[in-house]
Amino acid sequence: MLILNKINSFAILFLLSFQSVAAVNNCTPSSGATSIEQELTFDITNSSTSIPNGTLLTSALSSYVSVRCEFTGSSSTANAVYFKNTMPTAIKTLLINSGVSVTQQNAISSPSPVTITNPTVPNIYLGYWSQPETGITRNIAFMYNFYVYKGANALKPFDTGLFLLGAHVDYLGKDLGGPTYVRIKGNLTLLCPAPAVNITASNGGSVNFDTISPKQMNAGDVVSRTFNLGMSVPQDCETGLNISVRFEPNNNTVLGGKYLDMGNGLQTLLTRNSTDINYNESYSIGEIMPQSPISVPFTATLSKIAGSTIASGPFSKTVRVVVSY
Repeated sequence: MLILNKINSFAILFLLSFQSVAAVNNCTPSSGATSIEQELTFDITNSSTSIPNGTLLTSALSSYVSVRCEFTGSSSTANAVYFKNTMPTAIKTLLINSGVSVTQQNAISSPSPVTITNPTVPNIYLGYWSQPETGITRNIAFMYNFYVYKGANALKPFDTGLFLLGAHVDYLGKDLGGPTYVRIKGNLTLLCPAPAVNITASNGGSVNFDTISPKQMNAGDVVSRTFNLGMSVPQDCETGLNISVRFEPNNNTVLGGKYLDMGNGLQTLLTRNSTDINYNESYSIGEIMPQSPISVPFTATLSKIAGSTIASGPFSKTVRVVVSY
């Protein structure tokens, strides 16, 4: 009898994995602070918002942080240390939209700065430390130069608050400590690049008393009409303008400093908030902001000049409104 044995064969695959071993280990604070905290603030009071792009607004040299690490690598790559940027996206967007760009530079070896407001930010190479002749530990320190420049967008006041900018890592990305916190604040008091007040008047600048009766005016009646002066300032006038207004008689006769002689036995008095307006005197309107135009109401009251005779027929007078700021 022939017996055939079926033999199943199995292939055995041996997987070998190789894992990089960190060569910078057990970093602990060696002296002083355990982190870096740096504030960058600039104040600008300028008559123009057109500060050229690239203008240095402020800079600062940070404090230092010192750590003691074990270096066991046999190459400069394995023993290298970097600064890894972890700036929150919201902070980066705020800085860009506020018209600034920010760079960071290793202050110890002073290589080319890295723009930390760019979309992607490379790790900053800080150097490598060889294993000492005796033992495996070395003290190392980090400190940075920071620069804030005028960016592509228009400058705006802003405050990032204190945020974590990043930390120190080895070539594998392992955190070595020494976190770095930064606060960037821009205080801007920008005056108007081209100060101006746009003035409009209701009813095309006319106050129409309509038809009046000399008999009623002789009897002591008065006729009042309201009108409004609209005022606005340019949108780039960051701080607004403090406005005052003055009425000038335009070579017309003024009685008692405040009554405009209409030339027919009648006179006109201007008031605002029940206060008489004297000609050639300035009256404060207040601050006008670009986003808040105002409309200022006035009242013109027509009355008879005491002891005069009222002449029938049309009449008109022109006064000039002068706005100061």
